Amino acid sequence: MKKMWIWGSVVLLIAVGFYVFLSSKKLIIDHNSQPLDVKYSDLQEINGDYNSDIFEVRLIAEVEVTSSASPNPIRIFPSVNGQLILECDAKVDDETSFDYRYYKIDRTGVVTDSIYSSYSDYQVQFIDDFMVYTSDKDGHYTTWPLNGDTTKRRLVELNTDLIWADEKVEAMTREINKSAKYWFSSSFGNDSVWYRKTYFYADGKWKLLWQKLLGYTNVSDEESGNRYRKDVFRSGEVGFEMPKDVRLLYFYPEDKMKYHHIIGGGAGGFSVYNWRGQGFFETNVAGKNFRFKVPRLVVEKEKYNGFRPSLYTVSEAGGSAEIYNPAFYHSPNGFSFYSPNSQQMFIIKMKRRQLD
Repeated sequence: MKKMWIWGSVVLLIAVGFYVFLSSKKLIIDHNSQPLDVKYSDLQEINGDYNSDIFEVRLIAEVEVTSSASPNPIRIFPSVNGQLILECDAKVDDETSFDYRYYKIDRTGVVTDSIYSSYSDYQVQFIDDFMVYTSDKDGHYTTWPLNGDTTKRRLVELNTDLIWADEKVEAMTREINKSAKYWFSSSFGNDSVWYRKTYFYADGKWKLLWQKLLGYTNVSDEESGNRYRKDVFRSGEVGFEMPKDVRLLYFYPEDKMKYHHIIGGGAGGFSVYNWRGQGFFETNVAGKNFRFKVPRLVVEKEKYNGFRPSLYTVSEAGGSAEIYNPAFYHSPNGFSFYSPNSQQMFIIKMKRRQLD
């Protein structure tokens, strides 16, 4: 009986081996035997191992966990003193969900300071020299963007006892909207009672005007603090059109394989056979050509978009295709940012001896 069990196990293993072998053969149906053109052999991937006499490449931000609620967990926006602020989703567990880390990047591409912000305590608005911290209960502000000072300065609060007549509040709101250097509003509900808060900067101080409302109200984007901020670059951006500042120099096919497109939204997906290989690209960093390669790349051209190339990466035969967007932000100060996916962002600079 034991002997029969052993023989049965052997037969099963052989059968599984044949199945895996045959399945693998079906997933990869052709291989390119032509060697890569030698002029592309020195091109490298953009990562921490990038080695060049001209360029320095460094990972500047990386996130461990992302969610559908945060498709762009790394963002960059301009700030005062010619600097950039890098905002990084700090989520590593449920307790830090929606928390952020902020990094100052000066004109030379150097991180000079950083600060952590807990979303469970306050929401943060970057408005020129200020970080304004708001919540349903209270708020404060600092001048960290301007000078690194994290001293919490209290807001001058008006109508905290909510006894002002509506006409007085509305008149003051109109005056704030007309003459305050900065202002924005928010609203919140508590025990079915709604409140509107107008934050504004006047007479060298940030102030807060309270107002009790008759019912639910919504604050538009034009009235919120978001209008003072404009992201210039975000990780995880997707797009089928190749950026205008990036050029595909050459695609080297390696294996023709089967892979899948997952459409989502209940629409299912479909599979295709296509060549996967290496893509070789070029962009411009600080006035010089910057070339790089992307492995596991597939290029599709369809009639519906004028046969322009659509780029994807496929990690393994039979896997799903992920949109690849060779996204860069080129700072006018002579360095660039690159994001290959939603989780990472790299900075690319000229090496110092190239600047001297």
